[in-house]
Amino acid sequence: MRKRFPSLFDPKYRIVFLLSLMVLVIVVGTVCLFILQQVEHPSKRMKYPTLDDKNISFVDSNKTIEKVQQLQKRAVEIVKKEKEIPIIQEMRKLEEKPIVPLAYEEQNAPKESNKLPRLVIIIDDVSYDYDVAAIQSVGLPLVMSFLPPIKRHPESALLAQGVSGHMVHLPLEAMGSNGEEDETLKVGDSVEKIAQTIQKIKKLYPSVRYINNHTGSKFTSDKASMERLLEVLESEGIIFVDSRTIGSTKAPEILLKQGKRYLHRDVFLDHHDGIANIKAQISKAVNTAKRNGTAVAIGHPRQDTIAALKQSRELLKQVQLVGIDKI
Repeated sequence: MRKRFPSLFDPKYRIVFLLSLMVLVIVVGTVCLFILQQVEHPSKRMKYPTLDDKNISFVDSNKTIEKVQQLQKRAVEIVKKEKEIPIIQEMRKLEEKPIVPLAYEEQNAPKESNKLPRLVIIIDDVSYDYDVAAIQSVGLPLVMSFLPPIKRHPESALLAQGVSGHMVHLPLEAMGSNGEEDETLKVGDSVEKIAQTIQKIKKLYPSVRYINNHTGSKFTSDKASMERLLEVLESEGIIFVDSRTIGSTKAPEILLKQGKRYLHRDVFLDHHDGIANIKAQISKAVNTAKRNGTAVAIGHPRQDTIAALKQSRELLKQVQLVGIDKI
């Protein structure tokens, strides 16, 4: 027989249901009263932080809106008083300063070395690997000028590939022909002959931008020959640096007449051998740079020259050693 569940209208269980309902009402009421007491009791209220003149205090929740408005007004007053917040002053200074990209500022920031006079030291006749090694052993930014390759030194162009900022030491005809390089340009050579030589050099030295003359006392003192050479060099995008192997060189007359800059040697470092003599010439080059702002000195990869340069490192701190393209 199916079990019957008690009914609310059954007299037998009516009292039990009523008592249970009363207990439930009392429990719910007690819980609600407890919650209300927690909200209303001052010791149980939530506290909110605010700023006093000097110390941090707390305000009652029923005054929160009023205090927040006061704090907003206080914050405005504080911002107006720059002395109380020094960072505001710094921010306003930054706002007045033009915004410049950092990379540009770093690139154009004045450097101590930029205030120094500039000196270019060209080492001519570089032909062999031991020349390159000797020059690099000095530990200074010297400019290497390579002779074009011939049978006697066939690797000079290959050596130049590993040297940044190198030049080519172009053989030109001298008053005497002793020890002349195989492909020396001579007085009377045509524009075509000169162009072939320069184009060949560009193929051997694709990054070359500057050429200075090897010997050339006869060639550079002949105006017609120099006009042809300078015309070809300009067409090939190469700048001539006059080694000034003779005082009667026509290069300055031609270039200045054309309104172009005349780059030239100021000091020979090792015209006379001996470390003391070369150190004296290095000092002369430094003084020339100080006097004129820039100077060009020329030496050779000789034992005395290398030694003199090493011993002159301290002296050379008075100038900024640069490439020929920096003057």
